[in-house]
Amino acid sequence: MQMIPSRPPPPGERGLVAWARRNLFSGPVNGVTSVVVGTLVLLAAWNLLGWVTGGASWQPLWNNLKLLAVYRYPADLLWRPVLAAGTLLMLTGLSAGLARHAGKGRIIGGVYWWFTGLALALTAIAIPFWESVRVAWVAASLLALGGYAAGRLAPGLVRIQTWAWAVGLPAAVVLVYGLGGDGPMEVVRTVEWGGFLLTLVLASVGITVAFPLGILLALGRQSRLPAIKGFSIGYIELIRGAPLITWLFIASLMVPLLLDVSPDSIPALTRAMVAVTLFASAYMAENVRGGLQSIPNGQREAARALGLSGWQTTRLIVLPQALRAVIPAIVGQAIGLFKDTSLVFIVGLFDFFEIGRRVIPSQPESLLYPGGVLLEISLFMAVVYWFFTYRMSIASRQLEKELGVGER
Repeated sequence: MQMIPSRPPPPGERGLVAWARRNLFSGPVNGVTSVVVGTLVLLAAWNLLGWVTGGASWQPLWNNLKLLAVYRYPADLLWRPVLAAGTLLMLTGLSAGLARHAGKGRIIGGVYWWFTGLALALTAIAIPFWESVRVAWVAASLLALGGYAAGRLAPGLVRIQTWAWAVGLPAAVVLVYGLGGDGPMEVVRTVEWGGFLLTLVLASVGITVAFPLGILLALGRQSRLPAIKGFSIGYIELIRGAPLITWLFIASLMVPLLLDVSPDSIPALTRAMVAVTLFASAYMAENVRGGLQSIPNGQREAARALGLSGWQTTRLIVLPQALRAVIPAIVGQAIGLFKDTSLVFIVGLFDFFEIGRRVIPSQPESLLYPGGVLLEISLFMAVVYWFFTYRMSIASRQLEKELGVGER
């Protein structure tokens, strides 16, 4: 018996016109609202485009791109952070290529191509305009593409993938910080770091370290040992009881006092990292605790009935399901932390936001433009923040779809 194929839907029920009829013009009120809102949006977009292309003053932004990127990092050593970015893209490309060869890796592949596209765009700008980093950006792009090609063409590299990351990450840090001496690998003190380089360092360290700390605190809050439970509850409630800016003040002023050392003996970057990480870990703990509470006790009892220990039950049964349930909250906190790094000016650091907010608009060259250039700089910063946070959101949605979050 041959099955008769289903008939296609009527032409009017599919396509852009059908979608607009269902969602925008399903009734008189809905249609009028769609027309009014659409007109206002188009008018605003047209005015913004006209200002961007004809009325804005972009020259101060172009002249200060190095300041926004790395602040006072020595100009003759700019090739080092560029090659560090190329090294990280090469490692990401290797992982994406190996995953692609195995028929998976949609998330890591998306991340790789998103940022490799950015690197290629910057290389295209560097070749005609940025002589000091022209060769470095070409090398970084070749490293990124070479890592992906190696992963696709040599699947046997999967055996050294972990080791490649273990060596590559410290190598990237050494490239940015230096080794010592007066040569090309001289140490660049963290006080000279700034701009988007500082934002990335603070966000990466804060998110990476806060995640395991938050898991430990969440597990500690549910512990049956009074000392561990009391410490976890006290820490979480104390940290969450004050805003991040307060803890940055404390890290800047009180930590040297409590340790009885000079404030200058603890680098400002270290103090900011500690404050951001400890603050984020407290909120991460509550997110993870919410996931732990969503797991029925019957699963724990079934695991114990099968002979699993308490640690095995938590590691193999409870924690994976709990983290899966709170992926949106975890990614949302990571996005918030990425933007909250703009508060580190409290400890005397000049991150991406602070340079755009205060340094560039106050320059004598910028003050010559009518109305200043704060609006142009703000729009540029908003686009940069959106570029990175939107990539986090995409990865979160992809991960949720792969794990079936919200599906039964």
